[in-house]
Amino acid sequence: MSKIHMLALYKVKPDKVDEVRLAVNEFVEAVKENEPGALFYEAYQGKGDLSFFHLMTFEDGVAEELHRQTPHMATFVQKLYPNCEEEPGFVELELVRSNVR
Repeated sequence: MSKIHMLALYKVKPDKVDEVRLAVNEFVEAVKENEPGALFYEAYQGKGDLSFFHLMTFEDGVAEELHRQTPHMATFVQKLYPNCEEEPGFVELELVRSNVR
């Protein structure tokens, strides 16, 4: 089993920042409460801009697929995508080094 590390990035419409921040908070809380295989999940907003970044680590491919299929993911996508300048992009990352124990 090898962990899967991902980065999601997107830019929201200027008048939708507060709405997106609320949706992000609800979504990350749902991940925390319902996805034990999501070992790490943090969402950031670029300071003073419209860009958002989500860093996540899943226990394995099964946990990542479960994440994609959850009801809270479907709800988040419905809330987020119409408020984005363009669809979010995703990058699978290869961990080089970490200080996480």
